[in-house]
Amino acid sequence: MSPPADAAIEVSAEGTPATPAFLTVDDEPDINWILGRLIARRGFPVHHALCAQEAIDLSRQTPYRAVFVDAKLPDIAGLVLIKHLRDLLDDPFIVLISGFFFADDPAVDQALQSGLIQGFVAKPFLHAEILALIDRIAATWSE
Repeated sequence: MSPPADAAIEVSAEGTPATPAFLTVDDEPDINWILGRLIARRGFPVHHALCAQEAIDLSRQTPYRAVFVDAKLPDIAGLVLIKHLRDLLDDPFIVLISGFFFADDPAVDQALQSGLIQGFVAKPFLHAEILALIDRIAATWSE
């Protein structure tokens, strides 16, 4: 079962979140939990999914502006999920997180170069690294 959301996501009459919302997708509840704590520290609402299907279902209900996706999920690969999320969401900022891939992996490089993902974080990660990435994401929303 997915951890509860850190904050309710209020949606306007137009169907967009009043505050840009994040989704974290990882089959490790502790990773979702810490990402959620760090995102909430920056004042953004966040939901969590433990598998790709749960992420797809949530994304059909909420127009997430940013998504952290684990590369290895129990039902489909993270990069495959990201392609589905790109079809469901309006230009989300997507970050691949992985304990399997490294930043110089050809699959990561190709995903970055093609625009499939906008960021990559290797596990284990530092809290400061995630907070800086959240700040970078938020800066793109004010441009």
